[in-house]
Amino acid sequence: MFTHHLKLAFRNLRKYKTQNIISIIGLAVGFACFAFSALWIRYEMSYDSFHAKADRIYRVHTDLHVWQTHSASKIYDTNPYPLANWLKSEFPEIEDASAILPPFQIDANIILMYIDASFSNIFDIDLPENFFIEGRSDLPVAVTDDITGYVEHIKEEFNYDVQMTIPRWSSNTNLPFTLLIPITLDFPGVNSWNFYGMFQTYILVREGVDVQALEAKLSKVTLPQSQHPIAVIITPLTQLRHNNPSGNMASDIKLSHIQIFALAGLLVILCSLFNHLTLFVTRARMRLRELALRKVNGATDWQIAATLYSDFLLVILLSVVVGFMLMALLMPTFREYADIGAYNINIYAELLIYAALLVVCSFVAGGIPVLYFRRKALTDSIKGSGTRNTFRKVSLGVQLIISLGMMFCAAVFIKQIRFLHEIDLGINRRNVAAVQAWCCPLTDPYYADQIKQIPGIVDALPIFGNYFLGNMISGSNLLSYEKDGETMTYTIFNTFADAHFFDFFGIEIIEGTTHFNEFIRGRGIFNETAMNEVGDALRADERIIGVSRDFYLTPTTKAQPTRISFPFDGFEGFMAVAYRYEEGMRQQTQQAVTEWMRREFPEQGEEFEINFVYMEDIFEEHFKSERALLTLLSVMTLACILIAIFGVYSLTSLTCQQRRKEIANRKVYGAETIYIMNIFFKEYLILLAMAAAVAFPAGYLIMKRWLENYVKQTSMDAWLYVAIFLIVFVVIVVSVFSLVWKAANRNPAEVVKGE
Repeated sequence: MFTHHLKLAFRNLRKYKTQNIISIIGLAVGFACFAFSALWIRYEMSYDSFHAKADRIYRVHTDLHVWQTHSASKIYDTNPYPLANWLKSEFPEIEDASAILPPFQIDANIILMYIDASFSNIFDIDLPENFFIEGRSDLPVAVTDDITGYVEHIKEEFNYDVQMTIPRWSSNTNLPFTLLIPITLDFPGVNSWNFYGMFQTYILVREGVDVQALEAKLSKVTLPQSQHPIAVIITPLTQLRHNNPSGNMASDIKLSHIQIFALAGLLVILCSLFNHLTLFVTRARMRLRELALRKVNGATDWQIAATLYSDFLLVILLSVVVGFMLMALLMPTFREYADIGAYNINIYAELLIYAALLVVCSFVAGGIPVLYFRRKALTDSIKGSGTRNTFRKVSLGVQLIISLGMMFCAAVFIKQIRFLHEIDLGINRRNVAAVQAWCCPLTDPYYADQIKQIPGIVDALPIFGNYFLGNMISGSNLLSYEKDGETMTYTIFNTFADAHFFDFFGIEIIEGTTHFNEFIRGRGIFNETAMNEVGDALRADERIIGVSRDFYLTPTTKAQPTRISFPFDGFEGFMAVAYRYEEGMRQQTQQAVTEWMRREFPEQGEEFEINFVYMEDIFEEHFKSERALLTLLSVMTLACILIAIFGVYSLTSLTCQQRRKEIANRKVYGAETIYIMNIFFKEYLILLAMAAAVAFPAGYLIMKRWLENYVKQTSMDAWLYVAIFLIVFVVIVVSVFSLVWKAANRNPAEVVKGE
């Protein structure tokens, strides 16, 4: 019996091969996209979940400005070394606390991480008892088992005593390392509460502790040797990759964007499944006589159901097979794109789970029409089934809603990214680079003057470091003023620059001047944000020399209250030189600056490390996640549109075949071809209008919320809605024109004879 149903299913597959191929390809693409994105999300969410105590390990951040009246919050990734022991001693809810020096890579194979004694307890690493003994001439280290071939090199190059080999952690960790080194008492900053820029702090919360209550206690604490309270913020280790309070995310692709990709894949599957269901139901109605004949000849309801199910599920199973072939082909590219390293589960085993879910969901979805037709086949065949089909219209409407919605979202994505590249963000970042060599700080203005003389370079400016082009912030100050007899405090972020700074970066001065001769602490040029927040206090204290327009260095970072001060005499804080080069001279000027640096510092030899940073590259880096999502979303949108259009084409083909007698009768009674075509076009136009009425408002709400992440937002103009609607309508008209034209011009006598 099974073989019989399978043969019938393959016959029907061949009979309606065009429609079935469309369904198979659509489901395969949707399944591959959803499975890849689900796997990607699973991998991203699995970071550091392999630790035995992962659910109780938290990373500590600090906000130093919670006590201020006007608080421009600045959350720090790093903390003083003594903070770990202080938290452990002051809060009984904390079982243990550890301070580490964040991992840093010194060559292609070696990643160092300095740890204290508590680290091994929190992360369950079995280290020798003498690992943290002070006063040794050679520093003990533990190496991971994947670099044992470098042990002799490590001993000779760094004078380390390799005491043991430990298993390397999975690649999905926020703390990658190949060498563990103990933090000794003579390590810089170990005994100081002022070293905020060095150590990371991790805590292990006791079992059964109310974490929310602990967070409330930590929200305002006063540290030793501190006059003001700070906020201690704790973040679960397993969420740190995509939920870092400081905003320094480890992942290039945002988790929210991967989730959107997964949703897009799910929508493609939904679109394909509805398309397949629609074609299946339409074909089932066309087979009513066959099904009725089977019942007359003794077929049971369950045998009818088996016949229909074999038809339906064969397409689903073939789409899964094609989907796996597609994923096998794209797997190397996907692993590189998603940066999935040594994963701790079998990827194909997980993909099989997703395939099983698709088959089960399809089985359930197909059960409704199957159960209907197994009971109604004979009755509907005798009475005659009408041509009106609510399910077909609803299904096609869902496909059009998904296609229109994804087209709209993709269009707004493209429009916003282009808008941010073209809009004036208050600073000229084109053709700006910075050069820095840590061994040779470029503190003297002489270096900027010399670099300016290089052919192809039009201007140069001393700055703090190449990182300066990414945030323009060198620190912050706490300022205070009196208001109604009360002392009010606020934070101003600041940087040092000379008067040429504003001309170099094209920052507009809207009030005052950039020129003055005497450095006075607290005075400077303030941006619009600072003036809007505390302008009255700044004017009262005569701190203002001038006011500049707000400028935005990244597309997602809002302007902070900022003061630009002029350096005092003898200031040696400048560590690098920013320079502007002529269009198209990037590589030539970099080579010329490199050669000049080697001549200027010949004692550094051939291994002289010179770092270049380009402001446009920093800006573009913020779009990496958006560009990835746009690429993926464009593929999904195209898939949805093709599925919907081919679905309309296939459905029109079946409908013309189903309604051929009606069309012939209309021709006999004198109906023109254009009138018959209008019947079809009117139906699709109404469905498209209804779909647009749902898709466009939903798309507007979704994209409006997404646009709020950017400092400047593009508009969602009316022409965008009209253009998308017309594009889809024209494509639908073109796709069904030939079919309806052929059916409308067929000889009615041949149709009646065929009946």
